[in-house]
Amino acid sequence: MFGLMKACSCNKSAQDRELRRMHYCGTCKTIGRLYGQKARVFLNYDAVFLGEILGDLQPTPIQFAQAYTSKNCLALPSEHQIPWSLEYAASANVVLAQFKLLDHVADTGSKLIGLAVRAYSKEFLMASQALSKCQFPFTELKRLMSLQSEREREAIPQLSRLSEPTAGATRLVFQHGSVTVGASESACQTMGRLGSVFGEIAYLADAIQDRDQDASNGEFNALTATGIHSVRARKLLRGKQDEMVALLAELPIDDTRRQAYTARLRANLNPLLFRRQRRGQVVTVSRRRTCFWDDCCCECLSDIACCEAMNCCECLGSGCCECACAGC
Repeated sequence: MFGLMKACSCNKSAQDRELRRMHYCGTCKTIGRLYGQKARVFLNYDAVFLGEILGDLQPTPIQFAQAYTSKNCLALPSEHQIPWSLEYAASANVVLAQFKLLDHVADTGSKLIGLAVRAYSKEFLMASQALSKCQFPFTELKRLMSLQSEREREAIPQLSRLSEPTAGATRLVFQHGSVTVGASESACQTMGRLGSVFGEIAYLADAIQDRDQDASNGEFNALTATGIHSVRARKLLRGKQDEMVALLAELPIDDTRRQAYTARLRANLNPLLFRRQRRGQVVTVSRRRTCFWDDCCCECLSDIACCEAMNCCECLGSGCCECACAGC
């Protein structure tokens, strides 16, 4: 996974914060129980998001055992106490961590990362076996992940083809997970499309964020390879964000949960989407209540960001706005 869905607890009710903790700590503790304590290092915000949304889609509410409600990080649940949505998210988290490490080794030739892959070989195997038991399409996943280096070597690389392996892998993970929790057929199809768009967002966001560093290190970057300007890249990313928001609206989940996921997505993409040149310097939105513009008229406390189209506010009709301020 990619770490896009980091959650902020600002302005959240105690109930919302506790539910978030149950999934975040729950995924971590599930990894610890199933794959050992050292595998908890792979915990990823996007795996937590996957567990959350699968829990929303399953017919019966999750019952968290005492080990999950405990704030003791070493209090692990027994295997029969693990909700399936968290087990699936934890297993997918570990499996995709392996592919990410292998891809990094292929890109950089890092001996240190290669050593980490060998050190965690047992945990990776166990996670793969766990997903295989629920008929996860590993053959297709491996085929997709093997395409990445091949696509990067193409004479005329295209962004859609470069992002396809990542988008395809997340589509498989999201769709198969929804099938295993017993979601409706229409919800499973929507989850597949959601996973695909989520993968495209992750790939594009990573390319935007790492462009300068990749250039310094002489590493491959999709935007540099395809000649896409940063302004156009952010426009593409905004379009994909809108697609994901629309797909979240199609899922049969509680409106409050849907709004929370939408706000979380926007909050994490805003620093990449909203950047302006001011006095010769690039200003990137941060999660603090300050204003980058002297004439800003907004004092929102919701997730807001600098708008490229204007120096002040654009009301979105939901009590929040996008403007030149930054808040959490």
